[in-house]
Amino acid sequence: MWLLTALLLWVPVGGQVDPTKAVITLQPPWVSVFQDEQVTLLCEGPQPPGDNSTRWFLNGTAIQTSTSKYSITAARVSESGEYRCQTGLSVPSDPVQLEIRRDWLLLQISSRVFTEGEPLTLRCHAWKSKPVYNVLFYQNGKAFQFSPRNSEFTIQKTNTSHNGVYHCSGLGRHRYTSEGVTVTVKELFSVPVLRASLSLPLLEGNLVTLSCETTLLPERAGLQLYYSFYVGSKTLVDRNASSKYQILAARREDSGSYWCEAVTEDGNVLKRSPALELQVLGEREDGLLLTREKRLPFLL
Repeated sequence: MWLLTALLLWVPVGGQVDPTKAVITLQPPWVSVFQDEQVTLLCEGPQPPGDNSTRWFLNGTAIQTSTSKYSITAARVSESGEYRCQTGLSVPSDPVQLEIRRDWLLLQISSRVFTEGEPLTLRCHAWKSKPVYNVLFYQNGKAFQFSPRNSEFTIQKTNTSHNGVYHCSGLGRHRYTSEGVTVTVKELFSVPVLRASLSLPLLEGNLVTLSCETTLLPERAGLQLYYSFYVGSKTLVDRNASSKYQILAARREDSGSYWCEAVTEDGNVLKRSPALELQVLGEREDGLLLTREKRLPFLL
């Protein structure tokens, strides 16, 4: 059995992408294939006018081809390895490691590294595309999906609970089991924490700013998140670009359990903060409780 580590680095959706970096995509999209199967690598990147030349590299060595498409018509084990490409105006692409294997059953995926919110498709693929039935998909040794005839299964929105080692088994002439494949799902942004600008409890009349704080994955640092603020079951602000909420003059009736949510624009990733208990104490002067005008809260 032949095995090389396979990794396809995806282009971030909604994040910052270097426009000068070439990008490799695979057709079909699987990072592992059987010996003698066909796979095409496509290189996309900026080109000077009238020049469509592309340089390809396998394990750091230049390949004798100059087109943006590199086709492997009958994959050989010697063609396994790390592929990169570079166009006339680009910097080299991130690596794509292609795995050529000899086995009866292969669990195919389009990448080994995902960012939460992205879909993960698992394909239980048999040698020479022979039919496979009663397919079981496993994560960390535990079966989680059974399909009598469909050999593909898609997790529509990944999260960090989908990290682990996946394999599949299927029935042909016998029941076969694939080798395990490690999948890593990176956290797009951390669980938010709601913080107050002043130490608690507050004195009535004080201005207080509530901040919904989270940290984005570095390669998605330019991604816009949207924030909602709540007190108890009441919505204060719904999906605003500002991560801050301000009460200009706090009153005792503003006391309560506050929390916030951070969400991507498409709604695929949404996370809620733990509650922050906000207590506002009244001011007393000469034994009398003084009240102050409560101005409307506003967003920064």
